[in-house]
Amino acid sequence: MEISEKNFNLSGVLKKVLYKNDETKYTIAVLENNQKICGVYFDADIEKLLGEEIILTGNWITHSKYGVQFEFNTLQVKEHELFFFLTKIIKGFTKKSATEILEKYGEEGLIKILDENPNELLSVKGIKEKKLKSILNSWHSFKHLRELGAFLGKFGVTSNLITKIYSTFSEVENLIEKIKQNPYILINIKGIGFKRADEIAKALGIEPKSPFRIKACLNYTLREYCDNNGNSSIDKFHLFKLLDDSLRFSKEELLYENILVEMLAKEEIYSTSKNRIALSMLYHCEKKILDFFNIRKDIKNKKIIENFDEYLEKKQKTLGFTLSSEQQKAVELINFGEKTLFLIGYAGTGKSTSSRAILELLEEIVSYDDIITIALSGIASQRISDTTGYNSSTIQSLLVKHKDKDFFPYKVILLDEASMVNSITFFQIISKISDDTIFIIVGDDGQLPAIGAGNILADSIKFDLAPICKLTKIYRQNENQAIAVIANDIRKGELPNYKEEYDDFKFVDVSIGNYYSMKNSLSQNEFSDMRGENSDYILNNILNIASNYIQNYYDFIKDKNIGKALTLFQVITPMKGGVLGVENLNIELQRLFNHTKNRSLKIKDIEYKLTDKVIHIKNENMKAQTMSMYKSNSSEFMERRVYNGQLGLIIKLDFDDKKCVVLYPNDDMVVFYDFDNIHHLLNLAYCLTIHKTQGMEYENALIPMSFSHYIMHNTKLLYTAITRAKNMCFIVGEEEAFKSACKKIEVTIRESVINDLLSNKDKKTETNSLSISV
Repeated sequence: MEISEKNFNLSGVLKKVLYKNDETKYTIAVLENNQKICGVYFDADIEKLLGEEIILTGNWITHSKYGVQFEFNTLQVKEHELFFFLTKIIKGFTKKSATEILEKYGEEGLIKILDENPNELLSVKGIKEKKLKSILNSWHSFKHLRELGAFLGKFGVTSNLITKIYSTFSEVENLIEKIKQNPYILINIKGIGFKRADEIAKALGIEPKSPFRIKACLNYTLREYCDNNGNSSIDKFHLFKLLDDSLRFSKEELLYENILVEMLAKEEIYSTSKNRIALSMLYHCEKKILDFFNIRKDIKNKKIIENFDEYLEKKQKTLGFTLSSEQQKAVELINFGEKTLFLIGYAGTGKSTSSRAILELLEEIVSYDDIITIALSGIASQRISDTTGYNSSTIQSLLVKHKDKDFFPYKVILLDEASMVNSITFFQIISKISDDTIFIIVGDDGQLPAIGAGNILADSIKFDLAPICKLTKIYRQNENQAIAVIANDIRKGELPNYKEEYDDFKFVDVSIGNYYSMKNSLSQNEFSDMRGENSDYILNNILNIASNYIQNYYDFIKDKNIGKALTLFQVITPMKGGVLGVENLNIELQRLFNHTKNRSLKIKDIEYKLTDKVIHIKNENMKAQTMSMYKSNSSEFMERRVYNGQLGLIIKLDFDDKKCVVLYPNDDMVVFYDFDNIHHLLNLAYCLTIHKTQGMEYENALIPMSFSHYIMHNTKLLYTAITRAKNMCFIVGEEEAFKSACKKIEVTIRESVINDLLSNKDKKTETNSLSISV
């Protein structure tokens, strides 16, 4: 990006705003003398300045549509900045009170007071301690945000990102100087990335082949590759190719090798095997996980029950069911002293039943309160508690609750839905598990792998990191229940008997007749129109089925059973775009489910209404209360971590304080969202992608099936989607698309530190060395 050093000045009264983008804050406006201006203005809503005289610096440009315009770099209100600050930024100041305070102190005097002796303002009529605190908070933000904006605005950084940068680095002194010294610190801000930081760096004079630049790109590329692909290690030659693409170099292997050697020496990265490397954090996490399993392998507890067969016979009577030989083996392994156990099973194989039997056996030697079940999501945590009868917690809640302790205060920990748990989270769990604690890991390796780096469940099975009990027999209450059977046929790449009449599964055929012959005989446009019409038919069928659940949804809300309402009915689709994508289906389903006449909040294409089902979409610390605090109108708040994928219900839209209040029933948490940030944190949740539903269970689920989603069709995705349904699963759509998806076997291959270390354990490798090609 080239920055022109020549700047012009322009002043005039702002007459009309022709265009503004609420997200980027880019605006086109006209002055009273009809001169057009354009640029990014982030201090306030540009329309608040209508009728004000403004001073601009910038350059004249010619726009293809709007003609000659003045593109401004800075925009200031002429009446002076402090008057604007007092009347537009601070709540409660009138123009009269602002004029009076400025007449009393003058502009320079007021700035000095705000910076050095703010308590002097308490002598001004109408300013009490609470008001002064508000003024000072706003002044601090306003002053530093303006400085930061003036600096970064030249590089095309949007208002939202400037605000995010400021809030992230608000504690950093001399932030602008720090950015000038190392613009790559901005990579830590979600939404900037290497490319944008690199543009700023180049404009500030960073040399293209600076080791500083290459190291920043390597760190960023390695982190992004791991996050996006689920890998925790990478082949270095693949990394070099990615670096060439990002840095716009051509085969600079020697340059990269030198940087790698330096980073290896500083242990910023690690070699996992010949020519494979990993980030330090991921290397340590997976190495510690290996150490954890290795230490526990040879240490066993005493036998719990001497006469196991007799115990099992009595226990099965109280359980109300007979354990299969596979399930008995799981219980027996724990009885004979195993401290760690993997209980692996596909849908319908009795993992929950086996878990309950294991925990009841362990209650022979530990108390009920010494046992806890955990899972990644609140709903999954509640489900394992309901099916086993033991206390439960989400993983993150447990970690937060015991963050100051060396170990969790439990003698038995059962982790459910382990396929969802990535390397970092798994490491966080095991680092708090004492040597004496029994650890049971329950999972389904047929499901999608975890979001984030690592493949812990699959690697553990592959390398027998701990005793494994595999459940394969599918249980069903009667012949008319087929969810588990159909899902497992699909998992194996076999076409199930999907057209039979079942109590819990229904395929609704909305196909294009003679699909393949029509595709070959019609023109591309004609066939595209036909597919569009068929997508509309599928949509109508979805809405038809969904309408049967509206009354129950509101009955649950009326009875304050919000958890049941949120998991009553879920549409699950593979993609975001298109007629049958998440975005459109959410709009259509909201129209169907939510007829509230209360005032709604519309931001971009999403309308937020009271009683909307919503999903939090970004891991973030949020202002929150417990439900009891909220009901008692408490003025106290706490900071709670809200995680990507948590389901909630909008219980209040406060247009005075500009807050959206969402209840997360499974976490006993009421969270307060600012209207300004809501779009980045909340989405409607009547329809979700398959990935978003991992670890969840719904009473009834519906999956659209269309060739428009063909790129996402495979056995693992379809298996995961179908197994989200507890009582009823509908598949609605094109029969040929369904058949194709059932046969498209997906084998997830992830590269991991554990795989690298164990696949090469017999080879003589240096822990922290790479072969250097010169």
